[in-house]
Amino acid sequence: MKLKTITPKVYKLYNSYQHYDWGTKNKNAFIPMFIGDEVKKNLPYAELWIGAHPRLSSEIKIDGELVSLEKIIEEFPNEVLGKNVAKKFKNKLPFLLKLLSANRALSIQTHPDKKTAEALHKKDPKNYADNNHKPEIAIAIDRLNAIVGFKSYKEILKVLSRHKEFAKAVNYTKVSKVLSVEEQKQFVKNLYTDIMNFSNETLEFVIKSILRKIKKLNRRTKEEKEFLLQYKNFGIDVGLISILLFNYIELKPEEAIFTGAGTPHAYLKGNIIECMANSDNVVRAGLTEKFKDVETLLSILNYDSSNNKKMIPPSAKTKFTYHAPISEFKISKNSFEKSKKQTKKNAGIKIILVTYGNLIVEWKEDSVVLSREFEQGEAILIPAHLESYKLTNKIPTKFVMVEVP
Repeated sequence: MKLKTITPKVYKLYNSYQHYDWGTKNKNAFIPMFIGDEVKKNLPYAELWIGAHPRLSSEIKIDGELVSLEKIIEEFPNEVLGKNVAKKFKNKLPFLLKLLSANRALSIQTHPDKKTAEALHKKDPKNYADNNHKPEIAIAIDRLNAIVGFKSYKEILKVLSRHKEFAKAVNYTKVSKVLSVEEQKQFVKNLYTDIMNFSNETLEFVIKSILRKIKKLNRRTKEEKEFLLQYKNFGIDVGLISILLFNYIELKPEEAIFTGAGTPHAYLKGNIIECMANSDNVVRAGLTEKFKDVETLLSILNYDSSNNKKMIPPSAKTKFTYHAPISEFKISKNSFEKSKKQTKKNAGIKIILVTYGNLIVEWKEDSVVLSREFEQGEAILIPAHLESYKLTNKIPTKFVMVEVP
């Protein structure tokens, strides 16, 4: 379908699923139920992609036909993205929005920075299909349990002290508590490197010794309970040890966590909105049947334990922007409790996802005022060349908006 132009108007985005095996299914299939779609039997619904990634682009309807958003942006970058965004990001949508629903743990993973992503893509395009970095924000819809970033040096010493057979296996039975910050990071790095390079025999010994210890405990930590649960899913797997060494995080609705390049993490269970730079680059090292790249993961990990704080929006605020120290996107949660009308001036692309209630968007087309109502789970594209629009509601409504700073 060859287009001469794209009309400055509001578009509904038609989005597609990723059916990874860790997704929720049947009566627990959160994503299709959230967006009002049919649930197919025994099919896992892991992610819904909203954006223009080449692997799975959203679509918009033009003259009754569905057209790839990626293709539309290629043909009309200034109109859809805005001139500044198009120039800065080489005519590409710089972010990707997702709904993610985890029934069990995702892989132990991290994401490369831009320079490393370019090198990995050049060296191994099969496993690193694009050349972009992937900093991301996870916002809980109902909840999220996750492990994110390394525990502090002192907390890791407590883990080793509590699990003495594990400590013996890695030769860390006697450790000085008086170390500089850099020495502490080096200690954690050396420890984790040793663990990730365990022989099969040593790994089995360590996992089983930790299991025996946990089963004898009357009071178990959340990490130890998670270790038992994921052992049932994965058996002898080096990724299990990360559960004890990473920070265990529980997000309540609308709370969020940011993971930058090199931050190790794994989502364990829950339903979230996720926004990231437009990439699918993942470096994995455990709790997965997918391609693992331990050497790369160890070379890019961030061992700083101070950058993994939750973002908690004030309950009274009708708008809250989640902070991310990146240039590809900013994402905000918005609440219209009572009937409200907001007029928005527009200069760059925006994508809106309705998370509760319904949102009415008004705009002018050839001097005629038009409007469209969007329900929970529907996504909206506001192209840059639509100069203004209005947001209204009839019932209490919530939505997230993603734009380029």
